[in-house]
Amino acid sequence: MKFRTRLLALAAVLMIVGTACSTDDATSTTAAGGYDAFEVATTAAATTTTSGAALSGAAEGDETADLTNAAPLESAPTPAELGRSIVYTATIEIEVADVIAAGNAAQQAVAPLGGLLFGQETTTGPNARSILTIKVRPEDFQEALGRLAGIGTLVNQSVSASDVTERVVDLQSRIITAEASVERLRTFLSQATVLKDVASLEAELLQRETDLELLRGQLRTIETAVSLATIILVLTEPTPEPMLEVVQTAYLGHDDGQACPGSGEITFDEGDLVTFCYEITNVGDTSLADLDVRDSGVGAKSGEFLVVDGDLAAVLAPEDRLILAFETTATPGEYPSPSVTASAVDADGTALRVAVATTTDLGSLSVERDTSLPGFTDALKASWHGVQRVFGVAVVVAGAIVPFLWLPLLLGLLAIWLRRRTTKAAKPEPQD
Repeated sequence: MKFRTRLLALAAVLMIVGTACSTDDATSTTAAGGYDAFEVATTAAATTTTSGAALSGAAEGDETADLTNAAPLESAPTPAELGRSIVYTATIEIEVADVIAAGNAAQQAVAPLGGLLFGQETTTGPNARSILTIKVRPEDFQEALGRLAGIGTLVNQSVSASDVTERVVDLQSRIITAEASVERLRTFLSQATVLKDVASLEAELLQRETDLELLRGQLRTIETAVSLATIILVLTEPTPEPMLEVVQTAYLGHDDGQACPGSGEITFDEGDLVTFCYEITNVGDTSLADLDVRDSGVGAKSGEFLVVDGDLAAVLAPEDRLILAFETTATPGEYPSPSVTASAVDADGTALRVAVATTTDLGSLSVERDTSLPGFTDALKASWHGVQRVFGVAVVVAGAIVPFLWLPLLLGLLAIWLRRRTTKAAKPEPQD
């Protein structure tokens, strides 16, 4: 009986010790992992439930029931926790529709994170651009970058982290040394009695105090950079790319351009009636106004084209087209060489300071020279052209001679004067 009582007492003691050890282990796990008792109990309950479900699923043959019950991962320590001083900087370029509205949106995006606007430079116009300097806490650095990237289309992003721990330690050490030196000089100055020594000590003290303040300023600058991450946000608007495409074709006959566009490969005979077609399309992303079309190759000037489709005086929106025609007679050596100029405008019709590029697709055209014998009409035309050329030459010669007609007249008058003078000198004088 006595042996049984001792055995029961020993078992009770072992149970108490085992319970205490289990409690200590649980407490140690909680302290090491950073979880409170409620989190540990919840995790344990969830693990038990999951394990039961997994076993049940395995018993039923469900392969997807193999769930993990691993403990949650601990978050990575921050540089401050590791005793490091890190300066975070980033430059992010975003393309937006309106830089002013996007700048306001960026400030609102980082405001909940305590973000501060330290500077802003905005330029409006065709190449609108806004540069914002934003500072946030290092722990909010990545979150701020994500929010800013969401206000438009991300074009470029560069992030850097500079470890300035050694620089901070060096400055702190130099500051301590400089402070000790300043205190020593102040002690020496308080004990100096000779005027010369006082002046020398004061000059040296002033220099060392200046050096000390410079070191302190450098340290404050670095500490400020470490405490607030810097984000340079560059906002840009899409650059307008105006461009025109001109496709030139032709066909035989005159019908006010109704058959435009014609063929890109055609051969004419000299003297044939021919119509040249010009299909002008706005292939850029900007509206165009003040279109001016010319073709020096066939002698077509502005205002001489027939408008087949569209309005030459209206604004040509992107993907819109304009078809013009020019009626003439086929002449050897005269081939189309169109040139089109326009002004790029915005949605309000305001001219933009951007150049309009033009691409031209010329047709393969040729004119066969008339080699038949000339008839009466051809001879008459040739004679008339000959008369015109002779008359033109005569006019040119007369124009060259007329400015010098005064010269012969002057020479004649001079000759008459000399003759009279000679005659007068040769006449004998009367004798008394």
